[in-house]
Amino acid sequence: MALFYGLFVIWPTAGSAAVSPAQKLREPLPLEVATSLQSHNSRSSFDLSPDGQWVAHTVATDETVQTAIAYFSATGVPFAEGNARMQATLTNTKTGQVIRLGESTSSSWAPVWSPDGERVAFYSDQGGEAGLWIWEKATGKAARFPGVIVRPFFGFEVVRWMSDSQRLLCKILPAGMSIAETNGLLPDTEMKRRFPAVKPDEPSVFVLSAHAVPKKNGVLPVETPKTETIVYSNRARADLAILNWRDRSVLRLAERVKPVWYAFSPDEKSVAYSVLKGFEANLQQPIYDLMVYDLASAKSRVVGENPRLVYGIELNWSPDSRSLAYIASGQAAKGQIMVVSVIDSAVKNLGAEGLPSFDMGDGEIAPLWDADGKNLYAVGQDNKLWGVEMLSGRGKVACEIAGYEIRAIVSRFESPTVWSTDRGRTVWVVAREKEGQRDGLFRIGVTSGKAQPALVEDKSYGVVFNLDASDATGTIAFVAKDQQHLADVWLLDTKNNQARQVSRLNETLDRFELGRARIIEWYGIDGQKLRGALLLPPGYQKGQRVPLVVWVYGGSNGSSYVNRFGFYGDMPALNMHVLATRGYGVLFPDAPVREGRSMRDLANTVMPGVNAAIEQGYADPDRLAVMGQSYGSYSTLALICQTHRFKAAVITAAVLHPDLFAAYLEMNPDGSAGSTGYYEHGQGNMGGTPWDHADRYRDNSPVFLFDQIETPLLIGQGALDGRLIPSDAIFVGLRRLGKEVEYRIYENEGHVLNHKPNVIDFWKRRIEFLAQHLNLKLDARGVVIFEGGRAKARD
Repeated sequence: MALFYGLFVIWPTAGSAAVSPAQKLREPLPLEVATSLQSHNSRSSFDLSPDGQWVAHTVATDETVQTAIAYFSATGVPFAEGNARMQATLTNTKTGQVIRLGESTSSSWAPVWSPDGERVAFYSDQGGEAGLWIWEKATGKAARFPGVIVRPFFGFEVVRWMSDSQRLLCKILPAGMSIAETNGLLPDTEMKRRFPAVKPDEPSVFVLSAHAVPKKNGVLPVETPKTETIVYSNRARADLAILNWRDRSVLRLAERVKPVWYAFSPDEKSVAYSVLKGFEANLQQPIYDLMVYDLASAKSRVVGENPRLVYGIELNWSPDSRSLAYIASGQAAKGQIMVVSVIDSAVKNLGAEGLPSFDMGDGEIAPLWDADGKNLYAVGQDNKLWGVEMLSGRGKVACEIAGYEIRAIVSRFESPTVWSTDRGRTVWVVAREKEGQRDGLFRIGVTSGKAQPALVEDKSYGVVFNLDASDATGTIAFVAKDQQHLADVWLLDTKNNQARQVSRLNETLDRFELGRARIIEWYGIDGQKLRGALLLPPGYQKGQRVPLVVWVYGGSNGSSYVNRFGFYGDMPALNMHVLATRGYGVLFPDAPVREGRSMRDLANTVMPGVNAAIEQGYADPDRLAVMGQSYGSYSTLALICQTHRFKAAVITAAVLHPDLFAAYLEMNPDGSAGSTGYYEHGQGNMGGTPWDHADRYRDNSPVFLFDQIETPLLIGQGALDGRLIPSDAIFVGLRRLGKEVEYRIYENEGHVLNHKPNVIDFWKRRIEFLAQHLNLKLDARGVVIFEGGRAKARD
């Protein structure tokens, strides 16, 4: 029998008005507050109701879900977007009324409106297992679809409704398997090898073998794509099914496959889906099959073999249901728009000469069709809007906005076409200033190619999964954040270009005066113009020299984070307002790196940025520290190996081995290569094997310069973040050399520390560590004391 439950409803109160600057408290952001913030889940559904009156979205709460493995909870809740407890939410775009779907003790996520606007489908683990729930607008109650356990992993793996508002397409648990059994297909915390199940008198052995591969013209050839994937890809393992809400029936279209993207054709006669098959040998290039299931014949067939995609979601149905268009993306792809016929599987490459790559590096953006299916639109790597004719393959710039980089095209949630308020004469885009710090929404005249700004402001807008538009009201819903505010939902009325805030997730923050950020500029040692986002303490006075913490991540443009709350403030462990409100400045520099030159380029780009902060009067040259997370940990080690200017360093999630030779040879539990593709052609950026470029692997291995380190190092690490071999090696190496190093491992934590007690503990230790090694005098509140424009030294 289906379970029914009531809903928590919150109405806005008179106290929801913003606090004036004069009323704000200038004091350290309390750690209890910093770890009790809610954020918008940027990868889940973001869906306006058909009448435009409600937006369905997912809130990442300040609570956490207990983890035992790295991918799913025991109840089947996925951890692709972290282990914060998710809350499926409906927010009224006019009144601000909030309806929370699911019990307050359960996880719920990915709410999607039915086409008739009468119900919302969402996932929830209420009752102890992840299920599909349907909320009825008429009754304000929800019931679970009986007998089905859902199995999405990423937030974008949402349900798709048919036009009858009764049938839904979604991923469910493989037939005959329990949650525990399906979780058991994934590597455990210790990443142990999987031995086969055998009888007592049979041998149990894990066997690996390799065949000889002759070189061609002196070069090892790239192997043909694998058909068996590495073990962690079992997180995608599921059955794809159509669930009928009317009669509660289940039709399994594909069993025990690895579907990622799935959608009904516009004519609703077919279902297309992508299936993860494996990875090309020695590359981080996933390969997929594109499948089409015919509802009349109840048969699936392959319509596209081995397309190069990253997440496998970079594709869309054509309006006439005859084609699938996708952007070839990933390490081995060239970023062309490809069109596959679902009639005869013919593939058309629209990557004509003169067209840019449309692979924006995230593997999340699909090309969009116009309403009649004659043209495709996409944003190129040149940050211009392009239109490409389907038949001829000819393309032209549809719009270029002077001084701006176009980032995304506005479309309806899960729609394959661009959105327009005037029958295709106008399209809408999100763009960001090239040299400034503002984001904006622009209307583009399709015929003229001219752009008109509708809204431009000092904020950072979400894209890809954070945009929706309403045909009924002519409004665009989007997610925006700035340096003072975490992400909230906003609405733009395209008739009058007026924007207003719809959600208020973190009103507690309004009580506190936070740091403010600005852009500073400099030139790298190799002559390139660089920028950085500099977060300064509340009430900063010109000429005041603050202790400076450099937040570094090689290959990133830190300046683009100038309007993002605390840089990474939606993750409490990385919220830089904790430091800014205690008297520190935080610099997030642009840090481009070239092939085979990661360590050298980091020094040549970041250190001139530190000098610029000093020369421009912001930073105290005697009180410098550096921090990094993940690849930022490698970046931090790379810097302190090459300079003694930093008095303290902190790294978290150090998942990259400091010896690149050892890192390159890491093996996954199933015997596949763990890092060869990463270092040859991925973020590791060596451009080949260690046998091709032994000098590069050595020159970019911090371990060989550990003896040069004089900077005290603090390491924070989640116990579930892989095998911990890299962070163990860093600690052992520095301890053996007699260096000052502290290693803190937190139980039941993954790549980013998330549990409140652990986050608070590590922030307290970081603050103590910085104050000690930067020789800072703090007041009773823990804020740096300044005298004569500089930080006062300890007695």
